[in-house]
Amino acid sequence: MRRVQGFRGSGVRVSGLAVLAFVICTLSFALASEVDDLIKSAPGHEAYPEAGALILLDRKVVTVDENNSTTMERYLVVKIFEDRGRDDFGEITQKFNKDGQTVEVLEARTHKPDGSIVKPEARAISDVSAPEVFDAMAYTNAMLKVVSFPALERDAVIEYRVRVKPKKSEKEDGFSGTVRFGGLYPAQKREFTLVVPKAAAFKYAWSMAGVEPKVETLQSQISYTWALTNTPQIIEEPGMPDIAKLVPVLSFSSYKDWKQVADKLKKEFDKGLVQSPEVKRLADSLATNPLSGVLNFNTPDCAVRAIYLYVTQKFRSVALDYGDAGYDAHKPAQVLSWKYGDCRDKNCLLISLLRAAGIKAFPVVLSRVLPAVNDVPSPDAFDWLATMAFVSDTASAQSAIDNHRSPIFLDPFAEYYLYGTIPEDEAGSDALFLDGESGELAAVPGKGDAQSDLAITTADFTLGANGDLSGTVLTEAGGFYDGEVRSGWRDQTPTDRKRAMAQTASAIRIGAQIDSFWFSDLNDLAKPATAGFRFTAPHYAVTQKGEVSMRVPTPAVVGEPLFGITSSARRINPVETRPARIYVYKCNIKLPPDLKVDILPDSVAVSDTSGSSEGGWAKTADGVSFFYAVRLIKENYKASEFPKLKSAIDAITRPQFREVYFLK
Repeated sequence: MRRVQGFRGSGVRVSGLAVLAFVICTLSFALASEVDDLIKSAPGHEAYPEAGALILLDRKVVTVDENNSTTMERYLVVKIFEDRGRDDFGEITQKFNKDGQTVEVLEARTHKPDGSIVKPEARAISDVSAPEVFDAMAYTNAMLKVVSFPALERDAVIEYRVRVKPKKSEKEDGFSGTVRFGGLYPAQKREFTLVVPKAAAFKYAWSMAGVEPKVETLQSQISYTWALTNTPQIIEEPGMPDIAKLVPVLSFSSYKDWKQVADKLKKEFDKGLVQSPEVKRLADSLATNPLSGVLNFNTPDCAVRAIYLYVTQKFRSVALDYGDAGYDAHKPAQVLSWKYGDCRDKNCLLISLLRAAGIKAFPVVLSRVLPAVNDVPSPDAFDWLATMAFVSDTASAQSAIDNHRSPIFLDPFAEYYLYGTIPEDEAGSDALFLDGESGELAAVPGKGDAQSDLAITTADFTLGANGDLSGTVLTEAGGFYDGEVRSGWRDQTPTDRKRAMAQTASAIRIGAQIDSFWFSDLNDLAKPATAGFRFTAPHYAVTQKGEVSMRVPTPAVVGEPLFGITSSARRINPVETRPARIYVYKCNIKLPPDLKVDILPDSVAVSDTSGSSEGGWAKTADGVSFFYAVRLIKENYKASEFPKLKSAIDAITRPQFREVYFLK
């Protein structure tokens, strides 16, 4: 439950420069002795046996001036226990936007166990482009200040202090931010201080249980400090939610409502929405000429699909989160020439093309990880950008007067998803329409028109008289599984695919081989993905005293991820299983004439309100058939529910269920 608190200062706003200088000087003096105390009292590795390092202190201070412009200072003290801690903290990076910010490393040094101090050389502190944009020159303003620490060994302590400030204080509509109090390493103390003018009003809320701030008056400003001690280490596990969902997150904002936030983001995005002859010509071409595999009937919905597929597939995606390189979008004509874009620019091009084709469209910002705090409206709540298009309902008599329009959610980064499918990390997410009208939080639809989160694998095996097993396996994928097939196989070279298929054969049995394999056109986002292969596994079945036994293999080009997750005996973190989905495996085994069925395993069925699994065997005219199905109704399981989830999966994966016996 989120508890929202508000603060409103009193008095007249005055310059914060003197106060900022006072805070910095006071902080610098205190830190000189504080780090010595931290090192002397720091526990050893035996107190944290699972951790490669221990964060002794992680302190952030954000100072807001009279223009709502912010300066951030971070102080980090970390004790190294193992090589993995050294590897994770040996280089510390700080993101910044070089067009509007500067970064100053105030302190960087290593305290060795013998008490000596080693500072990095000048060349060990550098500015580099964010790794996401190394081959996308349009976004080289997204930078990292990198510090490489020397002389790291067991029980060494890293001391790091950095300041990020604006090049120029410019008037902003408000201030906001989020702070995560937790991570993959334990911390003795995590602290965040917000320093604001006395007249500033803001609200804050925790994503889970938090603390009240310590409030101090500093001349013309007020500081609010939130601190948590002994925050535990988050142990990584497959299928776990984002760490932000597992630790307390503090959100704060001075924006009065979501309409103000929407207007701010819309104003910045709209700077790029400049139509050009190139955009108009391309829109007309796409709306009136069919793309490969797309039937065009000169209808708005076909135009939307043609334009969307063009932007999604013909323009390389640069994986920067929304805001990482700023909020202003580049002009569509520029994106056309670059042939690449981040989430701002691909959506700007998409919206420009749709509007040029006479289709209503506008941007929508998404919160894909944590739900937005309804009472703490903030631009920082959102980490992604997509498009909402509206197509006239041609079946309605009112469509001519624009009263009936069907919304279509479009993400031009969803290049591995069937058209009409909404990526699982976006479905149901909080969204804010930048349409200049609503200004209210909404939810991304949970399903798209083409959504069908179902995979069916059909296998036809033949068992030879000498125990050889051969067969054909075909998978038809939809929704979530369709995306899994495309993301796993689409971009592989023929050699990569052959190598991956060889691994699939090895999983069947040592000595097995894939004789041939095939895929549908995985670049065609208008048709569901299918894939298959044919294999042979010599001497697969075992003959002993007139009895033939075998454990039925279940190879496929895509499987259910839960099978790997539930192989663990215990679980610390929740399991995120969204979306709800169904995986089905059907197998027919043709037997040689001299074999007859001896023993078939009992059928299994495990079901509750959160999901189910079932499976069974049956005799057929020329052999036996086998199937299992997993149905997930819930999208998340608490750690306490893991045994229930594991038992459902174990019922159909345990060896006893897949062992079958025949008599000669």
